[in-house]
Amino acid sequence: MDESPADISREIPVQEGLSAQAVRGMAEFVKAHYLDARRGRAAHPYQEGWSEAEKAVQLSWKVWSPPNRTPAGALALETYARLSIGPSSVSISFTDLDVRDAEGVRVCRRVADDVEALATSFLTIAKTTNLYFIFSSGASQGIRDVPSASDGIRRGVMKRIFTGNMVNLYLLIMAASFGLFFLLGDMAIFAVIGIQLVALFFSDRLALGVGRVRPTAERPKVTVVSVSVPPETKIWITKHAKNIVPDTTERLERALSLYLQDESQAKVAVEEALARSGFRSPLGEVKIITRDVYGLVKAVADRFRLPVPKIVIMNNIAANAAATGFSPSRSAISVTAGSLEDLDDPEFSAVVGHEMGHIKGRDSLILFGVTFLLYVGGLYLWLPVLLYLGLFYYVVVFAIIYGVGKVLETRADTESVVNLGQPGVLAAALTSIGFRQLYYERYSPGLKLLDWLRFDPHPPIYFRVQRLSRLALVGADVRHTFIVSVRDCTLGFLRALLGR
Repeated sequence: MDESPADISREIPVQEGLSAQAVRGMAEFVKAHYLDARRGRAAHPYQEGWSEAEKAVQLSWKVWSPPNRTPAGALALETYARLSIGPSSVSISFTDLDVRDAEGVRVCRRVADDVEALATSFLTIAKTTNLYFIFSSGASQGIRDVPSASDGIRRGVMKRIFTGNMVNLYLLIMAASFGLFFLLGDMAIFAVIGIQLVALFFSDRLALGVGRVRPTAERPKVTVVSVSVPPETKIWITKHAKNIVPDTTERLERALSLYLQDESQAKVAVEEALARSGFRSPLGEVKIITRDVYGLVKAVADRFRLPVPKIVIMNNIAANAAATGFSPSRSAISVTAGSLEDLDDPEFSAVVGHEMGHIKGRDSLILFGVTFLLYVGGLYLWLPVLLYLGLFYYVVVFAIIYGVGKVLETRADTESVVNLGQPGVLAAALTSIGFRQLYYERYSPGLKLLDWLRFDPHPPIYFRVQRLSRLALVGADVRHTFIVSVRDCTLGFLRALLGR
């Protein structure tokens, strides 16, 4: 979402494609949430058509600028937005737009951003009813897509703990320390430190608890079967997961082993396997994605000159990844099913490069040192300050820890760029992952400062994308990644504070 006129018209790729039902569903979503709501103010209603050749819905409408925003003496904006929603992409363009017309460019860019935000929202909402069955090739390691209630709670807790560079884990242990003080008195400090050290040392193994499919050199590929079902069907499957899911995964694995090389045959076999399990999904709503996850991660690790970390696949619709570990030789990377579905190979590699940046920088160890210093220091070194500030002291402590986390996240971005190059690819991946947040930050400038102040180990997404885009223009010859990251985070926060 940069500011150049060339970015007005755009194409939004849709990984793995949309079915005919989804194409029409997105068109109805755009009409209901955008065009119909604006029809009363527009010059005339939108026009709708169907392209049989492209299997796409075509929507067009007149773009107009409010009279109070049109400069005196200037002509009102006269252009048409043309939106095409097809199986492989969503594109919007503008006819007869003079790029020298600054107001027209501004209005059309907002329209393009609005449409992209709507398309992203539709895809996100649609994925919430998807079932994901994940398989590691060559092994009977099918993971249940809809776990039982107890399993869901346990895995949910594990996912929250092992994201954000273990910041959440350390803070959870710090919070638990108050209870330990009632039980152990002064000895509680040693218990807390011991728990943190054990959690840090075994974090790579603990992180594997977020999923069951773990790609290795012997089983490098991962196959994700994504099935779109009605919400009521997903609820039904959740209630009967223990009886349904194991049989379903076995049937799916047998079907995939026979037809994986022929996608059309594989989809038919998957549909039949699902029907035998008691639920149906239209053939066009079944996606089969096979990725060489271990090969991609190994290629990135080789560029970093580090050993390949343990890898685990999380059954989660969001495109995300996380790294943890005591050292490069004892590290793990967790990858979501959503990232395998939404990111292409270069984008996926760039995101893995970011996680390898955490591993190379031993960020989990750094955060342990920071939390240890603040925790012990508050109790023994600057206790008067703690007593004077009271609970506000812990607000300051959290702010410092999350501030350090933001710097480490920025450094991980930088390490990915330095070792892999192509900062634009990582920027594109982050834009895909966080477009809705980028949209809100752009049109609600006050959110920029709030995003810096949130207790979140990640800096604002707009800051990361802008920074990577700048590195793509000026080059990525960075010698001291940590120093540069501290500088850039400080400047980024000050600009947000000043409203720039």
